[in-house]
Amino acid sequence: MKNNFFKKVISTILCVTLLLILVGYSNYFKKSALKFKADGTFKIIQFTDAHLNSKINNKTIKLMNDILDEEKPDLVVLTGDNIDGRYCNFSQAIKCISNISKPMEDRKIPWAVTLGNHDTEHDGIGRAEMMRIYSDYKYNVGKIGDYNISIKKSHGIGTAFNIYMMDSGSYSLGGYGYINQDQVNWYLKTALKLKIIHHNAPSIMFFHIPLQEYKNVSKASKVVGEYNEDECVQSANAGMFHALAKMKDVKGVFVGHDHNNDYISKLNGIILGYGRCTGYDAYSKKNYDRGARVFLINENNPSEFKTWIKLYKNIR
Repeated sequence: MKNNFFKKVISTILCVTLLLILVGYSNYFKKSALKFKADGTFKIIQFTDAHLNSKINNKTIKLMNDILDEEKPDLVVLTGDNIDGRYCNFSQAIKCISNISKPMEDRKIPWAVTLGNHDTEHDGIGRAEMMRIYSDYKYNVGKIGDYNISIKKSHGIGTAFNIYMMDSGSYSLGGYGYINQDQVNWYLKTALKLKIIHHNAPSIMFFHIPLQEYKNVSKASKVVGEYNEDECVQSANAGMFHALAKMKDVKGVFVGHDHNNDYISKLNGIILGYGRCTGYDAYSKKNYDRGARVFLINENNPSEFKTWIKLYKNIR
């Protein structure tokens, strides 16, 4: 009798363990199964600086809903100051995260997030904890800290495109945060590994606060789009742009932070660009239309992606 009892207990434990493993793998594949469509395209929407706070601005959420319905992206990225922690306590911050997640979750659109300087400002949630809360959402494909997202080929196996999501921090050295040396090292190590495994799949990198090189490019090069304010850049330069130029996988860097800019330009063959301010509670010049940036990547030539601004006033 004892042997039968122990056999049943062991059998039950094994079954539960197997179930947990299968659920874990299911969640892994659910969060990893991004791939080019059968027609060879992949579309990304970048929302930035939504600045949701304790008094939710329904116009911001409606903008997100309407742009998603019209563009039907394969992935959405939120590039910081998604909520404004200056005006949120803990419970209000949790509600803001729920509000900004809902447009993608309702439509079952994969999405990812990185943080800005205001997200965790006085809201009682640290950056790692906030990223954990985001990653618990069903269709969020992000991770805690810096991470990359692979976009698989439309047919067969292998990665055709890659996305880096970096945390540019909040405040440091009397100014804004910056990507530090450890993060640069993480990028170099990850890029080398991806280069070996995925045979030089091109990439885009997203974070919130512009690199110091943005000031150089806007003054020395032709910009396409709106340039309405001086760039508020990272307070230190740990060499991220130099690392990008060395590895040659990242074809474009896109940020938020400066609400009145949406320009793109090019430095040493790398596009440096902004998203379009999304939130109606974010500062801006008078009559500055809100919107998003759209990316269309073609599997046959992913290095030459197309990108444009979608203004909310132009929604059909």
